[in-house]
Amino acid sequence: MPSDQRSEAYNQIENHRIFDIQALITAYHFPTKPNFEPSDENYDFSQIIYITSGSGTYTNEKGSFPFSPGMMFYRPAHHTSRYEWDSEQASLAVISFVCPSDAMSFLDRPPFPLGEEESATLVDLVKTGARICESVKGGQGLCGMKLRQDVPEVVLNFVYASLERFLIMVYCRLNQIELLVDESQKVNRFLDDSQLVGEIKTYLSGRLSEPLSVGEICSHFWISQTALTKKFRKETGQSVMEYFSNLKIQEAKRMIRTSPISFTRLAELLGFSSVNYFSKVFKAKVGQTPTEYSKYASKRRISTDQIP
Repeated sequence: MPSDQRSEAYNQIENHRIFDIQALITAYHFPTKPNFEPSDENYDFSQIIYITSGSGTYTNEKGSFPFSPGMMFYRPAHHTSRYEWDSEQASLAVISFVCPSDAMSFLDRPPFPLGEEESATLVDLVKTGARICESVKGGQGLCGMKLRQDVPEVVLNFVYASLERFLIMVYCRLNQIELLVDESQKVNRFLDDSQLVGEIKTYLSGRLSEPLSVGEICSHFWISQTALTKKFRKETGQSVMEYFSNLKIQEAKRMIRTSPISFTRLAELLGFSSVNYFSKVFKAKVGQTPTEYSKYASKRRISTDQIP
């Protein structure tokens, strides 16, 4: 700076953190419904629970409220609550933490849906938290999680910052503060819709022998059922399960043409619950029963060796 340039004082905008995350307790993703009986619980820390598949009821001192995929609910510290499922297929993400801020009370409401960027941010921090932490084993007089060996604490700071960012986005949206509207309305920042649907197609192609559910697909890709349905239909014109069923039938047609396999065995290999159900789906999609298609394929193979 030239010696004759006058030094001026610049105003400093102090950072008064509304949400000051003081400790992480747990960060878990349950790809299937947790194996425990519902019970009243009361902890000295807060919990955010995000539903990726399945439905049920959350109950606290204010009443009982339904929840479904794409929704979250908040369990405040030192308050008794419970949640229970009304579906066999369920998955969820849970993050437990200590934040004594009075502003946390804004989350104390019935379960509510998250926006795409909000859910993506929450999923990010749960995945990172689960990756850098491990459960505290018995004999230590503690529960919860601890940092894995050789994980720099600065990475844990990322989890804290992600959680604070999530809370700020949700706080602003629920309180109609529109200055962060661009943040809240971002679409998935990792994959665009075409890339995501492409990955889902690849995933389905490699699991034709499995009786996958929509919930399992949502859980694998960390996406809500609503978002999956919207994105997949936009790109393919089909529902994800319709596409998966069509893949199975195409593979069934190929196997009928190329191998002397029984229909019972074929149904098993393609994850159908029974040969009768397989035959019903096959007839609906092909217009012929498996037996009729087999005869048709044999005749076509003899004449042209080209069978659709």
